[in-house]
Amino acid sequence: MKHAFDVNTDEAVKLANKLEKVHKSALPVAVRATLNDAAFEAKQKHVEKTFASKFTTRKKSFIRSHTSVNKVSNTFNINQMQSEMGVIKGKSNAGDELNKQEFGGTVKNRDFIPMNPSRVSKSQSKLVSKRFYLKNIKSKNKGRKPIFKDQGFIKAAFKAGKNGFVLFENVLLHIRTIKKQGNSNLFIKADPLYSYEKGRSVSLQKAPFIGPAGLKASSNMGVFFKKNAEKQIKKYLK
Repeated sequence: MKHAFDVNTDEAVKLANKLEKVHKSALPVAVRATLNDAAFEAKQKHVEKTFASKFTTRKKSFIRSHTSVNKVSNTFNINQMQSEMGVIKGKSNAGDELNKQEFGGTVKNRDFIPMNPSRVSKSQSKLVSKRFYLKNIKSKNKGRKPIFKDQGFIKAAFKAGKNGFVLFENVLLHIRTIKKQGNSNLFIKADPLYSYEKGRSVSLQKAPFIGPAGLKASSNMGVFFKKNAEKQIKKYLK
């Protein structure tokens, strides 16, 4: 999110003229501070709310920890000034996908997509349980051959064993119980953890939350400029 600031109100014009008279750096410093104030307000007051209005917030600190502010560079050229608030690139895969949510796009290689039983309390609103992270499942199955549907579910379940994992009918299953009932009946209980499709691409609908946060903060540019302008005037007219 980039903030544009146009000094076009009567009060702002008067303050700008006064700043230019008190010192050559007063106006650039006031504009720089104004842009930074807007970026910080967008992050600290608005982005969590705009995110929550578009997405299920499974971890309250997620968007706070995945966004940051780039302040205006230390320049006195007003035309080169810009502040930014946005998603931190490379912090996590989930974070990187947020940039595509802002404008819409496609996420490639989403072979596994979590289902409710993989989440804490089996709730759609919760995070995936740590014991069902794919990396933990792969670690537990290290050294075993992958178990695919062509082996048949019963054979695959026995091979995986209790608390093992089976890939069957495009679903990764957690085998919870294997036991005999009577002389011939067999009882197998399994939870579906992930849907599976090799090389799957997922289309993300446009769901902006950075832009709206920036617009909310930008509406206060006039207030920020007045505060910063008066600070500079006071500094040089002591």
